[in-house]
Amino acid sequence: MPAPRTLPRWLPYAVAALWLAVGWAFLVRGAAHPGVAYRHWAFDHHAYSDLLAMAGDRYFRGGRPIPYLQDRIEYPPLLALALWLPSFVPGGPVAYFTVGYLFLAACGLAGIALLARIAGARPWWLAGTPALAYYGGLNWDLFPIALLLAAALAFERARPVTAGTLVALGVSAKLWPVALVPPAAATLLRPWHPRSAHEPRVRDGRRRDLAGLGRGAGAAAVTFLIVNMPIALLAPRGWTWFWRFNAGRGAENSIWELLRHSPHLRRLAFDAAFLNAVTLGLLAAAVAFSAWAAYQAAARDGSARTRAVRLGTALVVVCWIATSKVWSPQYALWAFAAGALAAAPGWLFAVHALLAPLDYHVAFETRASRGLIHYFDAVYTAEEVLRSVGYLLLAAWIARELWRLARGAAGNPVPLGGGRAPALQARETGKRQP
Repeated sequence: MPAPRTLPRWLPYAVAALWLAVGWAFLVRGAAHPGVAYRHWAFDHHAYSDLLAMAGDRYFRGGRPIPYLQDRIEYPPLLALALWLPSFVPGGPVAYFTVGYLFLAACGLAGIALLARIAGARPWWLAGTPALAYYGGLNWDLFPIALLLAAALAFERARPVTAGTLVALGVSAKLWPVALVPPAAATLLRPWHPRSAHEPRVRDGRRRDLAGLGRGAGAAAVTFLIVNMPIALLAPRGWTWFWRFNAGRGAENSIWELLRHSPHLRRLAFDAAFLNAVTLGLLAAAVAFSAWAAYQAAARDGSARTRAVRLGTALVVVCWIATSKVWSPQYALWAFAAGALAAAPGWLFAVHALLAPLDYHVAFETRASRGLIHYFDAVYTAEEVLRSVGYLLLAAWIARELWRLARGAAGNPVPLGGGRAPALQARETGKRQP
């Protein structure tokens, strides 16, 4: 019987590169409308990019204000650098956008390469999505996504220092890469209860796990301080603006905007303290569940341990973006990265591949200057609900897989080695690995 044909290894990169090339050609047209005129043009033509909008506010008239010191930036330091550094490239708005876009495209292709090296991941979730064309150049999200995926690969290959460093760099670009920490730490904290004469060796492995956790946490702390501390000391008001700005925001383009449609609850949509408390509570629940499930699954074997970390990370990311008080369309890219890590099924990919363009066009048509905003407001509200249902479906599937993994571990005796890879267990018992 002939072996099934496999797709060429280069095909995901080719498809992703095609999506990204279409995105560049679609968005670069806005470079002809720099400055104040850009946003009106972009909304009317459904071709908006923060790269052109924010640079037009700052750099296209010849200035290069230094982030944080001379310019208030609502992003962490690494995204501020990604915004600022292309301003030194000669050639005006087209060159600025192209250089920034090429960097993000490289991050996207690197993310696919990283997923291809993570056992059990599905790179096609990221490579095949039309969201790359729509959102690859809308904001800088492909950069921290690549850092998160690199950290996940480093953890899977038992490199805690590298993983901690990459998580800290990711958090210094956008906060979401910290989603790897709860399930990863939980697996390293799992106590071992071996039932054999080889207990001293197992205890050595336990100590190595705890030492790895300490080294990873230390590397993350040092890296975060190296990146952030100089800015925090030189421009404390500028550095804290990211935190103050986001803490004070109300519901923006998110499911929480539904509160505005109730006369009794409308004020809550603008109550930052209420929204912060509720969304933080929902996030804490997702974090607790992912950590618990990873902790339980770590009792089985190495594959269950690493799959639990991937699933736990994906669940925290999806729940975080789905319940956030602020929504931006490019967050869809995080959902596709999470789906790739979780190896979610094709039908869920199809759902989100349809939702991502729909969300984009409805969002920008609502903001277009055609005098139809009141009609499209109802359409956008309905689409917010539809989008949230899509994210709940993805989160529910991931949570179910995590639950099964955790319950499967709870129903089995703890194997020798406390969940380490089968090859390592075989070495410790002196048995040949089949």
